[in-house]
Amino acid sequence: MPKKDYYEILGISRDAKEKDIKRAYRKLAKQYHPDTYKGNKKEAEEKFKQISEAYEVLIDRDKRAKYDQIGSRVADEAFGPEGFDWSHFTHSHDVEDIFGSAIFDSFFGSAASPGFAGSGGIFDTLFGTREGIQRPVRGVDVRLNLDITLEDAALGAEKTIEVPMSRTCKACGGSGTRSGRSGACPYCKGTGQIRKRTKILLKIKKGAYTGYEIKIPEAGRPPESRIGGEPGDLYVVLNVLPHPVFERRGDDLYMKTPISFAQAALGGEVVVMTIDGKHVKVKIPAEAQTNTKFRLRGLGMPRINGGGRGDVYVEVIVQTPKNLTERQKELLRDALVGA
Repeated sequence: MPKKDYYEILGISRDAKEKDIKRAYRKLAKQYHPDTYKGNKKEAEEKFKQISEAYEVLIDRDKRAKYDQIGSRVADEAFGPEGFDWSHFTHSHDVEDIFGSAIFDSFFGSAASPGFAGSGGIFDTLFGTREGIQRPVRGVDVRLNLDITLEDAALGAEKTIEVPMSRTCKACGGSGTRSGRSGACPYCKGTGQIRKRTKILLKIKKGAYTGYEIKIPEAGRPPESRIGGEPGDLYVVLNVLPHPVFERRGDDLYMKTPISFAQAALGGEVVVMTIDGKHVKVKIPAEAQTNTKFRLRGLGMPRINGGGRGDVYVEVIVQTPKNLTERQKELLRDALVGA
C-alpha cells in the first residue's frame, strides 16, 4: 500500500485543530462532489474517497494519535488489508450537514434497509458496492407484558419493573473494538453494547384495561448503527388478571351475590362491596327471582379518558335452605300449600 499523508490530502498542518479538520474536509467535499465537479468525474470520485479516508482518521483522536506514531500503517489496522471503503466511514452525518439531507440521499442512495442507504446512485459508482453507508438509525421498539389486578386498574397504581436494557458501549462507540487498537473492546467484550437491568417506575392510570399500552420513550433497544441514533421505545402492555368477584365488561362490573329463600320471597337488603372497597346496600323486592340483576349506577370502573364511571350489576342467586328439621319442613309445607 502506498504511503499516504492524510494531512497533505486535506491540506492542513500537523497541529491542526478539530475545527480546522472539519473546515478543510467540508471545503474539499464540496469541491469534489461528482455531481457538481466540472472536471473528470472519475478523478473527483477518487479524490472524494481519499479525503473521506483522511478525515475518518484525523477526526478521530485515537486514530489520529496512532497515525502520528506509525503513519499510514494505521490504515491496515483501521480498515483492514483491503483498505478504506465507505463502510468504515463513521461520519456520514458530517456529509449530510454539508450537502443537506435531500442531496445526501441522491448522492449516496436511498435507504434500502434499516441503518443503511445505498440502493443505487453515485454511491455505487463511487465505491463499487451496494453494501451502503451506515447512517444513524433509531433502535427497535420493545414490548413487555405486565399482569395487574382489577384493583390496580380501578384505583390506579405505581409499579416498579425491571427491564433488561442494552446501551451502546461509549468506549468503542458500538463497534466492539477500541478505535486504533486491535482486539475486542474490554468494556463490552466485543459486543458493542453494555447490558444491564434497569428499574423503571410505571404509573398505571385509573380505568386501564387488558391490552392498554404504556409508552416509555427511549427505553427500548439501542441503535445498531456504530454512528449512533436514538434508542427505540418501550411499550408495556397491561393484562388485567381475572377477579374472584367481579367480571369486567367494558367499564361495567358484574357480580353475583347469594340471598336467602326468605329474602327472595319477602324482600330485604343485602350489602355488597364495590371494587374500591365501599359497602353498598342493595334493596331486594319481594318475590325476587334468581338471576335478577340490580344496577348500581356510577360504581363501576373509572373511564380511562375521564367522564365518570361505569356501573355495577348485582345478580342475585336464591339459595335453597338446607338441613331443615322436620318441624321446619312442616311449617314450610303449610305456608306454601296452594302457592
